[in-house]
Amino acid sequence: MNVHIVTCGTSIIENYSRHPNIPSEDSRIIMVDDEVLKRASPKHEFFIRVYEFLKTNPYNASAELKAMKRFLEDKLVDEVYLYHTDTGKGLFCARIIEKFLTDVHRLRVETIRVEGFGVEGFFEDGLINLLDKIIDKASRLVKAGNNVFLNATGGFKPENAVLTTAASLLGIQNIYYIHEKFREHVNLPILPLAIDQKYLKPLQELYNNHKKHGFTPLKTFTEQYSVNILQNLKDRNLVTEENGKIKLRKWTYTILKYILEQNQPQ
Repeated sequence: MNVHIVTCGTSIIENYSRHPNIPSEDSRIIMVDDEVLKRASPKHEFFIRVYEFLKTNPYNASAELKAMKRFLEDKLVDEVYLYHTDTGKGLFCARIIEKFLTDVHRLRVETIRVEGFGVEGFFEDGLINLLDKIIDKASRLVKAGNNVFLNATGGFKPENAVLTTAASLLGIQNIYYIHEKFREHVNLPILPLAIDQKYLKPLQELYNNHKKHGFTPLKTFTEQYSVNILQNLKDRNLVTEENGKIKLRKWTYTILKYILEQNQPQ
């Protein structure tokens, strides 16, 4: 089965706001996130107007759908998971895409809110939640034998950059997006990424200790591994060290939760 994991932004609302014949009331609604949230239902008149705008040219109205166009036309989409920003506009746009994919293409679609994703002041928490939700879903789908595609068009560049790296480590073979400037579909190259063996054992120990205690004593770690190993991990922003304690960064722990599982003996 061909399953697409899609990070959703707000391109639909942004494109609708530039429509020359948009009602003045709709322009007012778009300015306030809570007002858009109140109307994130297919029964609401505002939702219906935006959906009709989308249907007239879905691939121009939605960056996410434009990236999927080739797959939709070639019948290479069976199931879609939409991960949207933790905002009213994010939910609204995800539900618009969900309705289009279910009504027009008869696909199974699930919409998922990611807490903190796209919310000012919650970058790290949003990134952790996004990583955890998507990597968990992707790893399960890959293990079940599905062809998993990551549509990294929507959302924000830092989050999508980290997701792309994590997807490569997990063995997802298909990552694509729409180029901002040229508006063309691009398949990203997937490098055969893996954790260097000299870091695998120390990371495993740090991970196990983090699960139990939340940290690893500096003395315990340096008795087993070189100072260079620790410094390299710190330089790569994977760990922090303070008051004699080594702690994994939150995103490091989240990724390791899935990566190290793949290295367990079968």
